[in-house]
Order: sequence, then structure tokens, then C-alpha cells
Amino acid sequence: MDMRISGKQLFWMMLTMQMGMTILLTINPSILAAKQDAWISTCCAALFGIGVAFVCSRLSLLYPRQTFDTYVKSLFGRFFGSVIVFIYFVFWYSVLAIILRQYAEFIIATILPRTPPLLPMMCILLVAIYVTYAGIEVIGKSSQILGPIALLGIIIPLLLSIQSIRINNILPIYTDSGPITILQGALPSSSFLGDCIMLLVLFRFLANPQTGVKPALLGVGLAGLLTSISTFLIISVFGHNVSSGHTYPYFNLVRYISYFDFFQNLDSIVIAIWIIGIFIKVSLYFFVCTYGTAQAFGIRKWRKMMWFVAPTVLLLALIPRDFIDSSVFFPQKIAIPILLPLHMIALPLLMWAVAAFRNRKRE
Repeated sequence: MDMRISGKQLFWMMLTMQMGMTILLTINPSILAAKQDAWISTCCAALFGIGVAFVCSRLSLLYPRQTFDTYVKSLFGRFFGSVIVFIYFVFWYSVLAIILRQYAEFIIATILPRTPPLLPMMCILLVAIYVTYAGIEVIGKSSQILGPIALLGIIIPLLLSIQSIRINNILPIYTDSGPITILQGALPSSSFLGDCIMLLVLFRFLANPQTGVKPALLGVGLAGLLTSISTFLIISVFGHNVSSGHTYPYFNLVRYISYFDFFQNLDSIVIAIWIIGIFIKVSLYFFVCTYGTAQAFGIRKWRKMMWFVAPTVLLLALIPRDFIDSSVFFPQKIAIPILLPLHMIALPLLMWAVAAFRNRKRE
């Protein structure tokens, strides 16, 4: 039986998997680069994410019922198509491993300081395996249920922190930075929002592909907007000098909230949001890796590939030695200089251009 998801489920999948990790992990490097103008940088990153989602959606619409592996090989031939597919699977496998490690590092840093990294990684991976085995439909339904909870968990602390805004902390706007610095500050968030390239695989499962473009763009755009609002509030509350010293600025913003010494200590909300976002993101990446690998090797019973994908990504997740390797070295040395320009910009635009040219020639 063919698996199908709705446009609404696609929206919640994109939003839920992106907003938690983007807000928690990319605001600090943006502030380090652009200082008080980091909120403008994250706005630029949101536009970039929407652009990537648009290109991937339009490309997928040209081949609505074909798998990613199939239409790439039809565009570039068997050999070059296989090279492009392989390049993308290197991306998906490596990013999935890094997500697992970043999750483990966050759990160890916040609630379980003496826990071996392997334990939280195995726990979240086992849950993802269980959901993925049931199919993409179950991941979509899980996003539809958990997504609104995570969204409220992001918005409520932001609303509660408005009372602490000091507008002088974001001044002067643009004058001290300039366009180059602002664009440099946009790179960390862009590398996270750009992972919506998994739409290249997910669009094939939409019940009505023609209605999938708008939900995909809205999901990515809203995740970027929430990141920008969060950045603005963090800088306006703490100032860029203090914020740049926080590993998880949003986490510190939530800790700072206090109403009449009663409504406070909301740390657990952030941890719950993080776990929800990680669960959906790991499940989606695991599904893409499993299903895509099976398609590439011509294996009809794609679930069998779980026995290969799970131990592979778990071993890859053990390669980073600590938080610095997973959350600083990987984004700065691999994600931004390699994955961002190649996987999120060059290859999607190339595939879309070739597909559009062939389609027009055929007509």
C-alpha cells in the first residue's frame, strides 16, 4: 500500500523539525557574527530557507509520483545521477549523525550531566525506528499532534519576555554591521533552515502534490520568523555582549522569565520543545535515509534497510569527541562552507534548471 501525507502534515513536519534546533543552536553564532543586528541576519536566513523550499517544491512538482533517485537519474543519466544521489545521502547520513550527537550533548548539559552520550542517542533513535517502521504517515500524524504543542512552547516564553525588552540594546541598527557582516550572521541559521531539501524525497508521498508548495514554504518561513523574533528578544533583553557568551541563548531567556516570583523556572518547556523537535527531525532523516537507500539499491522492502542505517548513523554519531566538534566544528568547517553552497544551493538549482529545460523542450 502506497504511503500518503497531506499538505497540512507537511507544514507541521517542516515547522516542527526546524524551529526547535534552529532557535536553540544558531542564535549564538549569529550574534557572534552580526552582534545587535543578528535579528536581521536571521530574517535573511528565513528568506533563504523559503527560497530553498520553493526550488525543491517546484522541482518535485515536475516529477510528482517519481522517487528522488528515479528522476535524478532520468535527468543526468545513470552514472552522474548516481553520483548526485550519493552526494545527497552523504549529507543526510552525516547530518542525522550530528543531530543525534547534538541531542545527546544538550541532554547531558541540561538534565543528565553524567550520562554517557551513547544512551540518549540510542533512546531517541529507537523511538525514531519505531515510528519510521510504521511509515511516513505516522510521522506526519505525530507532527500534526506534537507540532502545535511545540509552537505554543516557543511562543508563550517569547510573549512573557516582552516586558523585559530594553530597546537600546538593539541600537544602532545596521550602522555598525553592514551587508557583508549581516549575511555572515545569516549563514548558521541558513544551514539549518536549508535542510528542507528533504522535500525532494517527501513530495513523492503527498496525496495531492499541487497543494504541497504553500504548506512547505509556510512551515520553513514560520520557523525562520520565530528564530528572528527570538533573536530580537534575546538581544533586546540581554544585549549582544552578554548573549554572545551564552551557549543556548533562548534557554537563558526562558530561565530569565519571572512573574511575581511565581511564574518562573520554565526550563522544562525548552527541554520538551527540543525533544519534540529532535524526535520529528530524527524520524524524518531516518526515513529519508532508509527509504532512499532502499530505492537506490532497488530493494522493494525498504524497511529492511533499517538494519543498515541505524548502526551506521550511530557509529558516525560517536566520531565527534564533544560539543565543540558537533556544534562548532561541524557547522563552521563542513555545513556552512560545503553543505550549504553545494547541497542547498548549487545542486537544487542545477536540477531545477535541467528539469525545466527538458520539460519545456518536450512540450
